[in-house]
Amino acid sequence: MRRQFAFLIGGLLIGGTAAAFLKPVEHRNNLAEIPPPLRVERPCTPVSGRTAVIIVHGQSNAANFGNARHTARKAVDNFDPATGKCFAAADPLLGTDGPGGSFATRLGDILVEAGRYDRVIIIAVARGSSSISALNNEKSGQLIDALSAAKAAALVPTHILFQQGEQDARLQTSAEQYVTQLHQLVRRFRAAGIDAPFYLARSTTCGGNENNATTVRAAQLAALDDSLNIRQGPDTDTIGMDGRADGCHMNEAGTVAHAALWAAFIR
Repeated sequence: MRRQFAFLIGGLLIGGTAAAFLKPVEHRNNLAEIPPPLRVERPCTPVSGRTAVIIVHGQSNAANFGNARHTARKAVDNFDPATGKCFAAADPLLGTDGPGGSFATRLGDILVEAGRYDRVIIIAVARGSSSISALNNEKSGQLIDALSAAKAAALVPTHILFQQGEQDARLQTSAEQYVTQLHQLVRRFRAAGIDAPFYLARSTTCGGNENNATTVRAAQLAALDDSLNIRQGPDTDTIGMDGRADGCHMNEAGTVAHAALWAAFIR
């Protein structure tokens, strides 16, 4: 049902109501050569019960590696951990790596457009080419710093969206290892006082050589845990090659579908 709803949203966006969503700031093969947009600062607070504060974590498909940039049309902001300030959301999002587009920018537009929230604040912390072990160990300091900065800015996350698994689908990570590392990562959020639901996508597709994909996908189901408030997220492997620019990262239509898949899980 959620998948059908997600594709319905995606169809509406790509169809009659989608013109504004399908107008990226830049759409090039090498966005690293294009300067980022001018940042428009906005106050982070106050926030209301109608504000979604969404952490986006994982690897490249949760970061700025899409090949089409987008500037949010609605009340969608981007928290920058480096400065502790909020800015109007525009790709590439501040706080993560990659020079291109993110599904989260379009997701914010969808949530506001649909009347689900009056405002969305995105805290992007994903890192490209990262295994679950790397995110939980050598790259964990970046996450901890971002969470501390958000707390100092009086931002309380309402959702955590986690999309990762492509790197482990190429490695020999066992299901047990994946679940253990994922649970340890979630405990970092809980130790920081963040109780927001942690939505875990099923994500392994990235250009071929995903010989361990079946194991990782099984682990992503096994990692769901009520006590840690880990909930099922979308199956982003359902986005086919026609939605991917390079067999891995999303093109413009794929990014819209990607955002729609996530929108079906936001409560």
